[in-house]
Amino acid sequence: MPISNHWHIPTVLHYITALKPLRVLDVGVGMGNYGFLLRQNLDINYERIRKESWLVTIDGIEVFEGYRNPVWDYAYNKVLMGDVRTKLDCLECYDLIMCNDVLEHFEEQEAKQLIRKFSEKSSVLIATAPSYNQPQGAWGGNEAETHRCALSANNFINLIAWKHTGATNFFICSNDQKQIAIIRKVSARCPVARPEMLPVVEGKFSGVCRRLSRVWLRLTTSVKPHQR
Repeated sequence: MPISNHWHIPTVLHYITALKPLRVLDVGVGMGNYGFLLRQNLDINYERIRKESWLVTIDGIEVFEGYRNPVWDYAYNKVLMGDVRTKLDCLECYDLIMCNDVLEHFEEQEAKQLIRKFSEKSSVLIATAPSYNQPQGAWGGNEAETHRCALSANNFINLIAWKHTGATNFFICSNDQKQIAIIRKVSARCPVARPEMLPVVEGKFSGVCRRLSRVWLRLTTSVKPHQR
């Protein structure tokens, strides 16, 4: 499933626009949603509208040919077809690797090995994964969509912050002190994904809802304490 949960999109973009990476690898391109959003936020928003003026490299890896569409050709510099486990070693290093709605499709040990490899290939990793066990078989004719594990914060090395985003959890990892400082700074301003149990109430209850949303943000966001 290309994007299984839309709640994490604002969180992902919040950190990416703060980090301003110049080289990005999108693992599990799917329909190309993030390629388009990254191009919009990292190039086009700076008035670099035409392709020849773009400064950011956005590459992708995708295992399922059935997702190919014109967005790939427009938004990405290149999309490699194949399994990330065999393709990653052939690639150069990136400022950011994105792995959204992907890791749950591997056995847990394989997912942990990939997380370690990503940390070797990039100074920042952004990943999303189901926040609870969500059994799923082949989806859309794609066997690779089968869910094989459930991941938690304990599975990520160099974890700086994580956030509950509805049906998924958001994780951001880094081993670069400059990037870590940015991540910690912008975590306090991360957009609130309104939880399902909080109704949208107008009038005299709107202030209560805002306060409950702030409490929810504190309870569902974790930033690793600074260590000297």
